[in-house]
Amino acid sequence: MKSFIDRVFKMKKIKKEELLNEETITEVKEQATKAAIKAIKVEEPKEVFAKPGHYFADCNCFKCVRWRNQNA
Repeated sequence: MKSFIDRVFKMKKIKKEELLNEETITEVKEQATKAAIKAIKVEEPKEVFAKPGHYFADCNCFKCVRWRNQNA
């Protein structure tokens, strides 16, 4: 009878340990997924400027300068 009781309590102890291990594993997985989500950067689309309406090679207006510098 004693061996039966010991076996039952050992099984309960083993089941508790398994549940604790599963809980820690799921917590670690959740933390890893949260960290991965935070690590993903949302890249903002780069603004593309249209070529200004006038076509002077030596123009230094802000539109021409911005258009020349966007691909630099």
